[in-house]
Amino acid sequence: MRAWSRALCVALVVLAAACTGSEPPSETTSVAEVRIGLLAPLSGPDKAIGTDSERGAQLAAAFLSGEEGELSLAGIGPGGLSRLGKPKVTIVSANTGSDAGGDEAQGAREANRLVTAERVVGLVGAYHAEVTSSASRRSERLRVPFVNGDASADFLTENGLDWFFRTGPTDQTLAESFFSTLATVSGQQDQPVQKLGILNVTDKQGRNAAALTRTLAEQGGYQVTQVATFAPDQRDLAAPVTQLRAAAPDAVFLITSNAEQTERALAAFTRLDYEPPGLLAFGAGFIETPALQAAGDDSKGLLASTGWSREVAARNPAAKSVIELYEETYGSPMSEVAAGSFTAVLTLAKAMDDAGSIEPERVRTALLGLDIAGRDTIMPWSGVRFDATHQNTGAAGVVEQVDGSDDLRVVFPDELATEPAKWPLSTAR
Repeated sequence: MRAWSRALCVALVVLAAACTGSEPPSETTSVAEVRIGLLAPLSGPDKAIGTDSERGAQLAAAFLSGEEGELSLAGIGPGGLSRLGKPKVTIVSANTGSDAGGDEAQGAREANRLVTAERVVGLVGAYHAEVTSSASRRSERLRVPFVNGDASADFLTENGLDWFFRTGPTDQTLAESFFSTLATVSGQQDQPVQKLGILNVTDKQGRNAAALTRTLAEQGGYQVTQVATFAPDQRDLAAPVTQLRAAAPDAVFLITSNAEQTERALAAFTRLDYEPPGLLAFGAGFIETPALQAAGDDSKGLLASTGWSREVAARNPAAKSVIELYEETYGSPMSEVAAGSFTAVLTLAKAMDDAGSIEPERVRTALLGLDIAGRDTIMPWSGVRFDATHQNTGAAGVVEQVDGSDDLRVVFPDELATEPAKWPLSTAR
């Protein structure tokens, strides 16, 4: 066994005993293979994100198949899914990408194909909110469990679906993290943050995130002085950024849906020499660290709210070992999407193991009864347990700031932060 594999095993076995879950069933089923379908944008502008999602799922499958020797994670013992006879776990990938990003109709078609033709026993993915929505409605009709770990749009767990579950935080949770950070910053400044600006993309998730930001701003006693918008494919963002600068807000919420929009928006701020005191990045366009790093100096000092933090995860021995294994295997940093996909596969597999069955209704019942402790995940959460809407109540958001070396450091919550946020923006550059 390789050295890193032995280290991983030791770290994970120590943590396994603390994880609780559903009571083991009286009857179990032995199967040779468990096939899990992954929906991801494996082509188009979000191909890199889809690749991360696939890699995270495949790494989880390797753990569950016992390919790395003796290990335990999320309450699953050495060798894999013991109550199913320790079967091989296989990820069957389906492409939901298009030249425009995600393809809703393709998401539904691929979900159907994975279940009916590929015979997968559950689904994970599919990153884009609208694709996830269409795919989850199809899985509802097929009566197959769908565990999502990478789409934060609030409406996904407000559709009243019986078979859809989400492990990651919602947009509201992520936005609340921002406003908690603003409250902390205000308490440290001679001039508190009062006036806010919003620059958002006009797709559905962008509009919803902007509306949510305005609602939370009102509840927090902030004044939104300017809302500027841009179309998803708009190349020149000089006009909306100029509108924001004229309003002179104390902080700006920048809401995008993909990395390309992120780069265009940040470049417009730099080109117009506009540096608001605070710039808060919100939305799917900031879910990937490379998107911020690709923007170079344009992103320095920016604050991003996320459900994953490499810095925090590395403090957990088990998570640190997983990160190192991922990065050694694939030669690139573990991202939020990869971590979310990894967690979704483990969550679905844990439910199957608890159920002692791959029969959909029994797996769904086990998902409803899951209770995984935070320390037994690789995420900065209190754990995995689902409420009546099938949203994970243990999911949480952290706020990170891009520092001068292109690294992300946690500035919220206080118990996880290594130092306070640098404010105004210019002090972090």
